[in-house]
Amino acid sequence: MSLSAFSTKEVDFNRILKDILCDTQSDILCDGSDDFIGLGFWWVWCVGLFIRGFVFVVLMGVVFVFDFVLRPSSAVVLSNFTGSIAMSIVLRVLSRVDEDLAKSLHDSRVPKPVSVTPLVYGNRVLWGGRFVVEAGGEVRFRVSALEGIGLRLLDSLDGLGGVRLFNVDASLMASSVEVVRVDELFSPGPTKFVIEFLSPIRFARRRTMRRRRVKYDFCPSMENIARSTINYWVRVFGDGYFRDWPRFLRWVYNYVYTSDIYGRVVSTRLPNSEEPQLGFIGRARYEIKSKRESRITQLWALLRLAELMNTGTTRSLGFGHIRVRGLG
Repeated sequence: MSLSAFSTKEVDFNRILKDILCDTQSDILCDGSDDFIGLGFWWVWCVGLFIRGFVFVVLMGVVFVFDFVLRPSSAVVLSNFTGSIAMSIVLRVLSRVDEDLAKSLHDSRVPKPVSVTPLVYGNRVLWGGRFVVEAGGEVRFRVSALEGIGLRLLDSLDGLGGVRLFNVDASLMASSVEVVRVDELFSPGPTKFVIEFLSPIRFARRRTMRRRRVKYDFCPSMENIARSTINYWVRVFGDGYFRDWPRFLRWVYNYVYTSDIYGRVVSTRLPNSEEPQLGFIGRARYEIKSKRESRITQLWALLRLAELMNTGTTRSLGFGHIRVRGLG
């Protein structure tokens, strides 16, 4: 379900919630009338608070995708990795409606149910270097949020106003909102495809001996991408769609080939940090040498989630921002 071209004043929280629930085809909740809204949201919300039942299950399978636009009032210099700036803005907006939620997301050390892309200016993803954004220039970023986080972000859009971008005032608006059900991700895709790595991607390796620092793998192999994304999927959605995920990963290892790769390992830095952050930037071409449609469908579901939520280590801050393009 796509809800595009909403301004901050046009996003109708109740209508979006109704659309989500009606997509479950429940005759009890949706009888085709607008009486749902009157009783509507508050009835469902109260039931959810008490029994954590139907509403919780429905929202567990939903991804909210927001496109935000920033316009600084005067020229501003942006440098290094800007994904952390985008996340800071999101937490600031969330804190206006739920300060405790924003703080818990900031402090969380488990996979977060929200991710951002780095800032984009003039069709360029700002993951490193220095860029001057002119006064009134359009700076975009995407926010993808699961279940209740997405609902609270929707709630915060009313009277969004502006934010501070370093020492510069900037207007902020949501240019579009899209709601994606997880089961919509499951459809077959082509057996040949290209992935563009728009921000640095890296994969933390699990340690088998005591060591002081995290060790990263920068190879964008499909085994690394699938393992990272399925690990995130199982943690946030459960293993309902991937009960046999070890066998699925074995299938990926044996039947998904890397046929071409172009790019390099780059270095960037987070704001207020001198420690280099390394990752792969470029593109790679893959080919599935299997006709097993169920596995191909599972792989494409993971790739679509990776497009929405990023993949690899530090995905929530905007590392591992990818675009997938089918071939033929």
